[in-house]
Amino acid sequence: MIRVEVLGLPAHLAAGARLVPRLRTALGALAGRATRVRLRLVDDNGPKGGVATRCALSVKLPGRAVIHVEAVATTPALAFDAALARLERGLARARLASREGRRHPKKYYAARLARG
Repeated sequence: MIRVEVLGLPAHLAAGARLVPRLRTALGALAGRATRVRLRLVDDNGPKGGVATRCALSVKLPGRAVIHVEAVATTPALAFDAALARLERGLARARLASREGRRHPKKYYAARLARG
């Protein structure tokens, strides 16, 4: 079960109800591995307006560094969409790096196999 922690989202925003299920769907392949997902929405400018809504997503995978992405847009929904796209690319890169690391044994492992 993926635990999603939502920070900085005002309770009166109905978008919060739609963001978490979309995040869970995007992380569906990691259901057994992701331990914590943090979604943070912050308005950098406060009530002044403008391009200032920042969405930060952090995913903690066991045995790996935290994958953290951010995006800035005019609305929380647009910022979330951009951050989610970046997160999906980051997870794909991490998956590829993990797969590549398993394909090539370390030199000490290969030497031990050659000896014995």
